[in-house]
Amino acid sequence: MTLLRDCRKTKIVISVALFVIPFLVYIQGFRYLGSGDTVGNELLAISLIREGNFDYNEFCPSGDEEELGYVFKWSRGRIVNICPIVTGMMNVPVFLAADVVGIDIEEKILPLNIVSMSLLAALSTVLMFHILLRKRFSTGLSAFLAVVFASGTLVWSVTARGTWQHGPSIFFLCAGMFLFFSENRRAFAWAGFFFALMCVNRPVNGLIVLPFYVYTLFHRRKDFLLLVLTSLIPVAFLAWYSLEYWGSLLSLGQGQSGKFTTDPWLGIPGLLFSPARGLLVFTPVFIFSILYMVKDVFSKGGNILYRYLSVGFFVTLIIYTIWERWYGGHCFGYRYLSEYIPIMVLFLAEGWNRYVKPKVWTRVLFGILFFLSVYFNFLGAVVFPSDFNTVPNNIDYNDDRLWTIEDTELLRLNDMFVERLLKRF
Repeated sequence: MTLLRDCRKTKIVISVALFVIPFLVYIQGFRYLGSGDTVGNELLAISLIREGNFDYNEFCPSGDEEELGYVFKWSRGRIVNICPIVTGMMNVPVFLAADVVGIDIEEKILPLNIVSMSLLAALSTVLMFHILLRKRFSTGLSAFLAVVFASGTLVWSVTARGTWQHGPSIFFLCAGMFLFFSENRRAFAWAGFFFALMCVNRPVNGLIVLPFYVYTLFHRRKDFLLLVLTSLIPVAFLAWYSLEYWGSLLSLGQGQSGKFTTDPWLGIPGLLFSPARGLLVFTPVFIFSILYMVKDVFSKGGNILYRYLSVGFFVTLIIYTIWERWYGGHCFGYRYLSEYIPIMVLFLAEGWNRYVKPKVWTRVLFGILFFLSVYFNFLGAVVFPSDFNTVPNNIDYNDDRLWTIEDTELLRLNDMFVERLLKRF
């Protein structure tokens, strides 16, 4: 009994540390790295608190939505965000608390956004730790890989730095996975609520969570209806918002448009290996995750759920590679694949004993890759942006530069960081 209490205390202490330390690192300097894409998310909490609605008319008295930015347009007599609104809604608790204590939420809008997104990233880190514990990994390994999650991925360099949809999506996925792996049926059922929220927040995330539903349908059929019922809550909200603000259920709560291309052969390797956007470049420790996925998941006796998740990953990869701007526009790293970080960490844990732990050289290799993962995402969090996306030309019209080895985003950021260090000393 004493040993059990000590074990629980250890997990509690680790959980607190995994929340507090990343959060303090994330908010350091209140450095915000949003873009035109995130403006609607940054403003929404103010609109909800001040007027209780989802439009932005109060921010544009002239009625010209172009004054606000390209993510706004008129719909049914209102100025609305063409992006899904769940991310902006996630800011409400922080903005409301700040408003209650007398902080000017309009003046401090960007610092409050940083606090909100950093809280979600830190909470996701704690959830990642407990997901691994529920999968019966040791406390030490679970804690270490939660650190990898928090410091060696875009969780630090992108999702905690701006009000992108990716941060809340990762939080929803972590919450859903934590509940999905529960032995309690009631807790399991509520995984559907968070999986559905992830889709409402970013519809393409359906490719990530669909495998959980397929697995439940075929392998836990008696629990499938429970999973679906809780999913209907976010879906009902999406239906209401789509009809009320866009006039159509088919809008899926947004007014974005895009097009597919017919050249997947550049994007498929690009999302994995491009020096400017590759998953395995910006977080090279995920090489072991991909190795586990390729060699173990589809082998005889492989985990069925992991097979479904892997198929979802490959389908997502294909969809993004035939979508215009497969590289995610002007951003840092593998932004489009960032929602797969929790699954990559889970696969890393599964492959640890087989591919990392057994030999000295693999442990040394992992240590080097871990250092590089942390350093690269440190550059993204602390130094980014460089002028890579626009100089000597715009990558939107010259995406061949995304394959340049001698002149990459990371090299430019490294040079900028070294220059700053030299100036200090």
